[in-house]
Amino acid sequence: MNYFNQNQKNKQSITIALLIVFGLLLAHNQKLTMSDPENTYPKRIKRTFRLWLNPPGNKLEEHLIGKGVACENSEQLYKAVAGATVVIKTDNAIGAGVFIGPRIIATAEHVVDGKTVSVTLPDVKESSLAEPGASIEIEAIHRARGLDLAFIVTKTPYSSWLELETNFDGDTNLLVVGHPKRKYYSLQKARIKKKDMISSSDYVVFKDNEVFFGNSGGAIVGCEGRLIGVVSMMSNYQNTRLKQGVGINSRTIAKYAKNLGIG
Repeated sequence: MNYFNQNQKNKQSITIALLIVFGLLLAHNQKLTMSDPENTYPKRIKRTFRLWLNPPGNKLEEHLIGKGVACENSEQLYKAVAGATVVIKTDNAIGAGVFIGPRIIATAEHVVDGKTVSVTLPDVKESSLAEPGASIEIEAIHRARGLDLAFIVTKTPYSSWLELETNFDGDTNLLVVGHPKRKYYSLQKARIKKKDMISSSDYVVFKDNEVFFGNSGGAIVGCEGRLIGVVSMMSNYQNTRLKQGVGINSRTIAKYAKNLGIG
């Protein structure tokens, strides 16, 4: 009987210990959803499983496979998008922007909200993520009134830019390239939500992506490689189930660029 009681107590102690550990893991995972959303435990497990099924040949493949990007030719697509994406620094903040013409960069207005603004061009690598490269001089900054949208006009032309998407009836899969938490030229996958909202508002709403500091102004691109919008903000950020990304859509970008006389 004593042995039986002791065995029961041991099982209870083990159960309690496991519940405590499980609770701590849940609490830490919840914290990660706010501080480092790309590295929550479920995403780490999925990433590890994808890489186990399809071993990468280089760092860029590891990033793309680990993210589970649904687009075909994802490596070429990433290089094209990264090649048109810039790093924008204002005082102590970092954001992104994307060339939509030889001298025109579209970004979020709050990204250029600072006393000093500088733009750095990408250095696209063959087998790894792109990195910040040379700087380019700014001629002017135009802000869209009442909207989180701005345009930077550079003094000299740049060779890579993205065409604006005009047809929103295609695939809902997206890529988002930005600099979350100073992870330069990081890629995330996303998908369009409320597609009909694009034709009736200034916005594009997307899910699955984790908008974080440094991602603002980043390119939202469809699998065909055309720009669908630029990242603005995350709504319902405190709610894991309801949170979603919000961007300024390409229809609106084209309209404001034309109204400002730069498109």
